[in-house]
Amino acid sequence: MDDRTLRRYELRAELFKALAHPIRILLLEKLRERPWCVCELAAEVGIEKSVASKHLSQLKSVGLIADEKRGTLVEYQLVAPCVLDMAACAEGTILEQRRKRLGIAAAE
Repeated sequence: MDDRTLRRYELRAELFKALAHPIRILLLEKLRERPWCVCELAAEVGIEKSVASKHLSQLKSVGLIADEKRGTLVEYQLVAPCVLDMAACAEGTILEQRRKRLGIAAAE
């Protein structure tokens, strides 16, 4: 494998690492609704502001969100909503496999 191809896969792995925490996925879902400042977002999901900041920093580092200064506040916004579609697809696939394994019929 050449270096360029390897780097492409490394970038994908970084993205999946950023998604590997339920709070970060929740934050992305909230950011789908509208831009939020970290203090509002932390209160909305029930976590400390410092914890929210760390999670947002990880999401920003892989390019899933962006921030914009508005006066004294910094607002975060989702720039890659397609990642939530991918997460929903993965969730549906996992749930379907579990239903099959348990012999449960899918809800109509």
